[in-house]
Amino acid sequence: MINFMLVLLSTVALSFLPERLLKPHAPKIRFKNSLQQALIISLIFFSLTLIVQRPIFSGIAIIVFLVIMLGVSNTKFHTLREPMVFSDFMMFSQAFKHPRLYFPFLGLAPIIIMPLLIIGLIILVLTLEPAMTLTWQRFLITAVAIAALYFAIKSNALASSLSLDPAKDNKEFGLINSVAAYLFQSRSFSHQEKIKQTLRSAPFYSASAYKKSTTKQQPNITVIQSESFFDARRLNPSIKTDLLKSFDLCNQESLQFGELKVPAWGANTMRTEFSFLTGLAYEDLGFYRYYPYEYLADMPITSVASALKKCGYYCVCIHPHPASFFGRDKIFPQMGFDEFIDDTAFDKAKDKFGPYISDQAVTQKILEVTQQKTNKPLFIFVITMENHGPLHLESISREEQAEYFNQQPNSSQHDEELGIYLRHLRHADEMIQTLKKSYAKAQQDTLLCFYGDHVPSLPKIYKTNHYDNPNSDYFIWRSCNQAETLHRDKEISIQSLAHLLITESKNPTK
Repeated sequence: MINFMLVLLSTVALSFLPERLLKPHAPKIRFKNSLQQALIISLIFFSLTLIVQRPIFSGIAIIVFLVIMLGVSNTKFHTLREPMVFSDFMMFSQAFKHPRLYFPFLGLAPIIIMPLLIIGLIILVLTLEPAMTLTWQRFLITAVAIAALYFAIKSNALASSLSLDPAKDNKEFGLINSVAAYLFQSRSFSHQEKIKQTLRSAPFYSASAYKKSTTKQQPNITVIQSESFFDARRLNPSIKTDLLKSFDLCNQESLQFGELKVPAWGANTMRTEFSFLTGLAYEDLGFYRYYPYEYLADMPITSVASALKKCGYYCVCIHPHPASFFGRDKIFPQMGFDEFIDDTAFDKAKDKFGPYISDQAVTQKILEVTQQKTNKPLFIFVITMENHGPLHLESISREEQAEYFNQQPNSSQHDEELGIYLRHLRHADEMIQTLKKSYAKAQQDTLLCFYGDHVPSLPKIYKTNHYDNPNSDYFIWRSCNQAETLHRDKEISIQSLAHLLITESKNPTK
């Protein structure tokens, strides 16, 4: 028993070191915070020891896990300007299913060393440490301790006053305590009811505002959520001005365009996507703002798709990636989509540019869907993938780099990364050109809405160029309005874009 308590106390004491050593901003040292963390580590220790019956193994496993967790949090903070939040644990399975989207950001050495270290420790400790004998008395005492610790942790977590800014809360309470507080408060009855009320008051909840148009023919609507798209010429004046010539032309002919305020930096597409589809602001979702698809999948959700469906539209989503990613295969039908076209509809041998399905292939798929004969107007929502990072895994020649800059760029890895991004950005611009040309020729009136989900993850480049603007860009263009356009340059938030789009679809053509 003495050895058991020594291992427990050592584990609790060592659990405070990773946050002091690894976090960019160490949490404030307070007795209440320290006590809560000690309770959390003790709970995990008792639970794990009850399973494996080896306290030393449990202690080492906990410390290794904390080091990994805090290392991941540091990497995320550096890359995405946000530390780890409780909902990130729900994405661990996605990381192993789609490792290229996550693991390269950690660096090659940790990816190779950590698994070997963990396997080695497991083998060593299990070999050297004999299993304890589990008696019914020991089981009962451990179970009572686990229950007492759980309720004490829950009580403290529910009483924590959180700002819902993960960086601030981590500095105030520490990462371990913040994760626990976010988890318990997100599952509270009051928060659940508040979210349900928020969903019931969403802009698309009532169908009365979106009745079928009285005009003869409703326009087709195509929305492109372009991966990591923003006007990069704001970032660096040496980027050639003609890089986005089709984008510029659409802005000049658009009903409205401008910078778009989005709730993501460098990643977290689903946050922007969910706000566009539902018309709900990021802040409206409380603790579920970080991973809305995971926590709202069982709740009634209305969207721009369900609103347009009630207006007679056939709603299609095109995403050249597995439909199961982020649980879209479950939540999109719930949102009103009739059809989901994922990566299985593409030829992976021919349709890729770099590691992902190209914007060109997605453009052809859009035109295929548009040309299908149907007695309903079409709403096509497209989520592109070509420009998805990590960009540093791709390569580019000096000659190609020079095509995107007014002056010869440096040969550093970071400048090459920017060149790779600009290459994909040009392809997004070509997508705009092809769709605009096709829609302008077609007899069917079509609204084309194009926007970026977030700026790309280029932390060193932003630092070098002193760039801190999180906005992406958008435009709404209509094929039958080319002669007379409103040409409004207006910054808006993503949650208002779909409502604006539907409003424009009800306006008669000029």
